[in-house]
Amino acid sequence: MRLAAWLGAALIVVAAALASAAPVVAAMTDAQLVATRVAAMKQDGMLLRGAKSLTGQEAIDAATIILKNFTNFPALFRKGSITADSRALPVIWENWGDFTARLAAEKANAQAMLAAAKAGNKKAYLAAIEDLKRPCSNCHLAYARVF
Repeated sequence: MRLAAWLGAALIVVAAALASAAPVVAAMTDAQLVATRVAAMKQDGMLLRGAKSLTGQEAIDAATIILKNFTNFPALFRKGSITADSRALPVIWENWGDFTARLAAEKANAQAMLAAAKAGNKKAYLAAIEDLKRPCSNCHLAYARVF
């Protein structure tokens, strides 16, 4: 099964939970928020690792999922939503402006990835993937417990 199709099926719960994000997220417990954002980040990581080999509709599907995740990430970080399973640090909410600016920049990178995929522009698509990968690591170093 192709990467995008497998991830779409395996993590359908993330998409379903975020389809109408505002009301659903508002009702989520901290544990549900953590589980949803962890699943979405894992989904993004897996898609980005395999995205270079995708073309056509699979590339569009992967970019669409990543864009949806970055669009929804701010809502999944309700103030204080930390559990034993969370790697998020309290500094996220102390530096909320910086944190959400990083997410917005990544959302813009995902938009560029999607636009390139739709245009069939492989060079721009590959560049957008690289532009997405670098900031992920930097954000995790600043805002997550690193094991």
